[in-house]
Amino acid sequence: MRKKLFFSFFLLNPVVANNTHASEDRISNLILKVNARSNNNAEIDQIENKLLGRASWKIKCQYKVFEDMKACVMSKGPISILHVNHQYIVNIGEKNLKDNPAYIYVDNNEILQEREGLFRNGDELIKQFKRGNYAFTRFQNNKKQLIENKISLNGFTDAFNDMEAQFSKLGNDRNYSF
Repeated sequence: MRKKLFFSFFLLNPVVANNTHASEDRISNLILKVNARSNNNAEIDQIENKLLGRASWKIKCQYKVFEDMKACVMSKGPISILHVNHQYIVNIGEKNLKDNPAYIYVDNNEILQEREGLFRNGDELIKQFKRGNYAFTRFQNNKKQLIENKISLNGFTDAFNDMEAQFSKLGNDRNYSF
């Protein structure tokens, strides 16, 4: 009976329960912080968008010992950025129709085209990606279907910097003693 009365007192009087345990309860402290920040929704939305934008870009890196070759690829949808040794290559599309051009433009920049979507000197496109909001792509796949995409560039710069950090570490653990 006493336990039942004790619990019903706390259930009926949540102010007492919160004040009694708030300082001891880390979750309550976190909730209080989130509630305080909820007035600042724009700031939270901006941080979430930045994190989600970065997470939308996939990165894979590899070091090939026998070839002494470092390579990283970063991709989102039909856009891939390849960093091989000292060169950047941007690829637009997947399973492109042979010898057909692929097109890309970033925001209001000029439309660029390259056969089969392979931009062997990707430096200029990467600069545009870093400054841009959206990339628009068009290519024909091997089934002769026209594929058009609008890709958000949100998080591109953070992802690119992560890829570069991973690239710089590749091959650093080489052991040349035989």
